[in-house]
Amino acid sequence: MARARALPILAGCVLALVAGAPASAPAQETPAPAALGARTSQAPATEAREALEEADRALVEAADDSARRAAATRAGAAVEATLSTMRETLRQAARLIDTLEGRAAAAHDAGQSAVARLAALARAPLAAQAAQPAGPLAAARGAWLAAAMGPARAADAAERRSEVARAQARDLDRRAAWSRARGAALDLRGAREGVLAPGGVGALRASLREMRAALADFVAVGPVTDPLGLAPPRPETPGDWPPPAPGPIVTPFGTRDPLGQAHTGIEIAVPEWAAPRTPAMASVRYAGRLGGRKQAVVLETAPGRLLILGGLESLLVAEGEIVPAGAPIGHLRVIDPAAPEILVAAPFPREAFSAAMLYVETREAGIPVDPARWFTLPKGESETP
Repeated sequence: MARARALPILAGCVLALVAGAPASAPAQETPAPAALGARTSQAPATEAREALEEADRALVEAADDSARRAAATRAGAAVEATLSTMRETLRQAARLIDTLEGRAAAAHDAGQSAVARLAALARAPLAAQAAQPAGPLAAARGAWLAAAMGPARAADAAERRSEVARAQARDLDRRAAWSRARGAALDLRGAREGVLAPGGVGALRASLREMRAALADFVAVGPVTDPLGLAPPRPETPGDWPPPAPGPIVTPFGTRDPLGQAHTGIEIAVPEWAAPRTPAMASVRYAGRLGGRKQAVVLETAPGRLLILGGLESLLVAEGEIVPAGAPIGHLRVIDPAAPEILVAAPFPREAFSAAMLYVETREAGIPVDPARWFTLPKGESETP
C-alpha cells in the first residue's frame, strides 16, 4: 500500500533533514551520545568553536577532490554540532524564564496579600482589634509587621519582575545570534553541493566564518544561570508522558506491513476535535511536508531525542522555535470512517464521529524506539487515554 511504503521514506527524509544532509543523500544514523540528554563536555560551545576552526583548516589544506569532499562533510558535521549546542542552550533559557516567571507571579501574589491584610486592618474597628485572642498589643504588633513587610514584599516582586525582563533580553540576544547561525547553516548546505566547483571552497569557508561569528555572539550573552544561584531547571525526562493526542492505537510499533517492513512508529486514531500537542518543552527541528505523511513536525526534547508527529493538515509552529509543554503543533486532516480509502482493519471506537490519523515516531540517538518508552499509551484498540 502507498501508506505502508511511506514509512521508510519518512524515516529517511527525517534523518536527512534534521542532520542537515542533502535530500538526495542516503540516510545516516546519528552517532549515539554518551548519555541521552546529557552533554559529553562541560564546555560544548568551546568544542563547537574548535570543530569549526578545524573544519576551516581542513578546507584550506585540502589538495584534491577527495580531500575537499571530506572537508565539506567535516564542515557540515561541525555546523550541525554548533546548532545542537545552541538549541540546548535556548531550551535551558526557556526553562529558566518559565521558572523566573513563576517566582515573579508568586512574589506579586504575596505582595497583594500583604496589601489586602493592611487594608483589612485599616478598616477594622478598634474594638474588633482589641478582641484579638492575644489582646490589643498583639493586634498592634500584627499591624506593624504587616506595614513593615508591605514595602519589602513590593520590592521583592519588583526585583523578580526585573529578573524576568533581564533573562528575556538576554534570550532575545541569543535568538538573534541563533537566527544568524541558521542562515549560515543554510548557506553552507548549499555550498557543500558545489565544493568542487570554482570558488566552492571559498563559499564554504565564508559560511564557516559567519557561523563562528554567530557562535561568538551567542556565547557573549553569557551562560544560562539562575539569579539566586540555584541549580538550573532540568529537562523533562520521557517515560510517563501523556500521548500527543487521545485515541486508540490502530497501527502498533513493530508490526509489519504487506511488504514485510516493520513500522518504526505508531498510528493513533484521533478525534477530530483534538489537536496534537508537544509533551515537553522542545525545539522544532523541522516543520513542513515530509515523505508520505503530509505535514509533519520533528521535535527535539533533548540532545539525541527526537519526536516525529506526522499526518498533519496544517501547522502551528515553525522550524527553529522553542515550544513549551502542552503547546498545539498543528491540525489533523479529518477522515470520514465511512470513506472507502480508510485503511484500518478495526472500526473506530465511536462510529458517530470522524477521526484523523496521527503518526508518532520516537528516536533515541537516531534509532526508532517504541513510543511506549516515552508515553503512557492505551492498551487496547477501544481504550483512550
